[in-house]
Amino acid sequence: MKIKLILFTISFLIITKGWTQPLLKPGFDADEYRTFLKISERQADSSKFKLMLPWPANFKREYVSPITGLDNRFEIWTNKKKGLCVISIRGTTMKNESWLENFTAGMLPSTGKIKFDSTGYISYKVAENPRAFVHSGWMIGMLSMAPDILLQIKKQYSSGYRNFVIFGHSQGGAIAFLLRSYLYYHPQPLPEDIIIKTYSSAAPKPGNLYYSYDYGFITRGGWGLRVVNTLDWVPEVPFAIQTLDDINEISPFTNIEKVFKNMKFFQRIYLKRIYKKLDLSTEKARKRYIMYLGNKTFQFIQEFLPQAVKPDFVQSFDYSTAGTPVILVPQQAYRDNYFNPSNKSIFVHHLMYPYWLACMENYPERD
Repeated sequence: MKIKLILFTISFLIITKGWTQPLLKPGFDADEYRTFLKISERQADSSKFKLMLPWPANFKREYVSPITGLDNRFEIWTNKKKGLCVISIRGTTMKNESWLENFTAGMLPSTGKIKFDSTGYISYKVAENPRAFVHSGWMIGMLSMAPDILLQIKKQYSSGYRNFVIFGHSQGGAIAFLLRSYLYYHPQPLPEDIIIKTYSSAAPKPGNLYYSYDYGFITRGGWGLRVVNTLDWVPEVPFAIQTLDDINEISPFTNIEKVFKNMKFFQRIYLKRIYKKLDLSTEKARKRYIMYLGNKTFQFIQEFLPQAVKPDFVQSFDYSTAGTPVILVPQQAYRDNYFNPSNKSIFVHHLMYPYWLACMENYPERD
């Protein structure tokens, strides 16, 4: 009788309190990453996209969200055996609004509010540093899904899950950065016993250097990973335009006159002239980028989101990578056996399968 009571008590605690032993560990786990690629691949339109990877063993698709924002969607996958819940964020689709989300790269402050639908202005915070700025298109995509994601986390938590992975590939990877930051700074914090690990796969740059610093700090110790195939061009964009405004104030560049003052007369005149030309050229480039990839593209977004109100974009375009880097370097087998030189697709090195293949070469499966 006592044995039955003890077993019942243990079962009850597992169901109501979740798994007591933490499953997730910090740092890159190749087998873990490859499994999430299999999940992510299944979010694509199978009628237009051939699945190359097998079904993720022991995982079940629990939930598919409605489409929100600019054709954004996420899924919930669980592995009951491991007590693991995966929030998988879909990447770019073939629809125009999805591509507009990528191209609307004018930057927003890391703390503020934005209106893009009938719910009115939505407040957000994704970094502590007031000099941290983020991509406006992906912020809209993330915020459009965030309320539902929070509900799903609470639902899975009540079912006993304590270990959560945020995973996204391509556009989904960029949104994964912002979602992790949003959850960290949310005014109603998640339960303390929740463990969150984030994989941003094939992700473009989500914000500026100060956002990258903040993200690196809140995920320090290997909890926020950025996986990059060195042949993939997507992680190299958006382009970065760095001006004097983007540099920390305590630097020789903020008071350049003092530097020039100690120089000889003709050296000072020549260098000041060159310096002003260089500074002016970057400022002009920044203004053009904000005008075309901020103000202009947002007008097109309003065709899909008529109630969206154009935000005041910050005067910066200094994009930077974020997260702990995991670099995949394709080996000769990757180059020889899979990619034909005649294949001119711009995404030949970007999709899930080439990332999976490069990962297999760099991190072979464990026995």
